[in-house]
Amino acid sequence: MRQIRKRIFARLIFFIRFCTIPAGLLLCGCGQQEITKIIALPELESKEESSGIAIKDLRKYVYDGHTEDLLWMSWGESGSDIAYMLHLEEQGYMYRKIDVKTKQILNETFVDDRVLSNVHISPGGRYIAYEVEAYEAEEESSLVLFIPENGKKLVLCRWKGSHETYSYTWSADGTKLFSWQNGDDYEKEPDADWSVTCYSIQAAKANDEEKNRVVKNEISMKSKGYAWRSVLPNKDGSKVYVREEYETFSDSKKAEKRVPLPMAEEKISAGNWLLTPETHEKKKLPEYSEEAVNPVKYTKAGLYFRDEEGNLMLVENIEKKSAAKELFNTVNKETYICEDGDHIFLIEWRDNMESLQLSGIRMVKGNPSAKQTLYKEAYQNTEIYLNADDTAIVIWGSEYLGEDRYSFKITELEYGARHDTMKEQ
Repeated sequence: MRQIRKRIFARLIFFIRFCTIPAGLLLCGCGQQEITKIIALPELESKEESSGIAIKDLRKYVYDGHTEDLLWMSWGESGSDIAYMLHLEEQGYMYRKIDVKTKQILNETFVDDRVLSNVHISPGGRYIAYEVEAYEAEEESSLVLFIPENGKKLVLCRWKGSHETYSYTWSADGTKLFSWQNGDDYEKEPDADWSVTCYSIQAAKANDEEKNRVVKNEISMKSKGYAWRSVLPNKDGSKVYVREEYETFSDSKKAEKRVPLPMAEEKISAGNWLLTPETHEKKKLPEYSEEAVNPVKYTKAGLYFRDEEGNLMLVENIEKKSAAKELFNTVNKETYICEDGDHIFLIEWRDNMESLQLSGIRMVKGNPSAKQTLYKEAYQNTEIYLNADDTAIVIWGSEYLGEDRYSFKITELEYGARHDTMKEQ
């Protein structure tokens, strides 16, 4: 479990260091490629051709840049060809809405001139959540929600100094932001209670005008010690799967001297819950694994998780005690799963980490079909987006050209069942 998380963290740091673009270079000197075609796929190992995935349409946008300013991106609504980018300019952070098909900036909004961290743009690009950190013990850090449509900032949470470290995730429909305290924060007591907070952004009418309001629902959780915490909302955030994977540490208060206690010490069992934020319901779930696991995605088809050997597993009904189904091994592969749980995509790094290969597996009645190679291209750093309506995967990343020059690429791959694409041909 620890090794899996270290690999994920190392990959994230690598991306942050290298996948950056300076302000003003986004639309200047850009080379654009737009390709619309059916991609021929390898023959399926399965005889059931209808069980596969096919790329129905491909669009690519290429632009050059350097590595001077930090930038975040989110993809717009399905079929819109819109990208949202937050980047740093002299006056502060600016948020751009860009039509990548025409290379036009449709809108540019000033966000903040303070130092931002833990930035999360909602799916669809409608909201930005970020932290503003305190630099003095007496100052307060804050979680801010920015609404580009009207330029409003809402402070969702405040806390003193660095005594709290949080993780965040959006629901796939972009309407709910979830926040929780990290369980491996060594500055806190190991048995400190924590909570899962849902910030629901809703439209409300006031004086005949429609405005945004935020409804906060907080569910308290009891802790048994330092732990890895996973919070996975379903598509609309109405249900949230939570797992707390406990680890045993020494009683030393100095983080640098913390070492695991002897194996003879009693192991603390993991905890699983299903939360309903709107009603504050907290349902304890039965355990499905005796070993440490890494939850990946909570979907309509069930809970996907990765075990210590890297096998992707599926629990189809987490509310009943049932055995997990082993699907296939995902060691050295990044895994992305759609909200319905019937499309699984694997990213493999090839050619000495110089190129990305995308493979797809369609789940049919809870079982995987044959693995298919869908796409391969030179990339060195990427972020992956699956749109909420399960029709496209977007790859955004870069290829190093030398002399501090990068080729940045946005590739949108529209997909569907293989038999649907064959009919179109």
